[in-house]
Amino acid sequence: MWRLSLVFVEIALHRRGPEDLPASGFLLGLLALVYGFVSFSAAQIVEPWSRAAAMVSFDTALYLAFIWALLAIFGRVPRYLQTVSALLGSGTLLTLLSIPILIFGGFANYESTAPTFATLLFFLLIIWSIDIAGFVVSRALPVSYVAGVLIVLGYTFGSASLGRLLFPVTG
Repeated sequence: MWRLSLVFVEIALHRRGPEDLPASGFLLGLLALVYGFVSFSAAQIVEPWSRAAAMVSFDTALYLAFIWALLAIFGRVPRYLQTVSALLGSGTLLTLLSIPILIFGGFANYESTAPTFATLLFFLLIIWSIDIAGFVVSRALPVSYVAGVLIVLGYTFGSASLGRLLFPVTG
């Protein structure tokens, strides 16, 4: 398990790509469970249990569907298992890094409204997440890194807008 975690660190640092992961349904299932659990744990810091579960379920399903559609458009569906595994594994690592920031940065139940150092750190994690996903997309598709980042930025803004529409901030 440790070696697998190091592969995701290397993907996050652009030293390896999704092609370095096995095309394994079992691995994808395991990563989806871990990603869901870690994402739910992070979301629950800010949101009530039921809302956090709904948000994570929706976000994960949308992300998986978007990546499949993107790969289908480019005729690269056979790369789906590796691409999604790379995205879920690296996303899990970044979410684990975000949990202490959410806890100690005053994000619980929207307590903090003024920008803080924790806000900056969380923003940097979001930027890094977009960077990693753009890198993975560029390795899975016949597009440049910049195009991969632009695709991910488009998805990120669209997903955030849809998420705010379906799950408006309360309180």
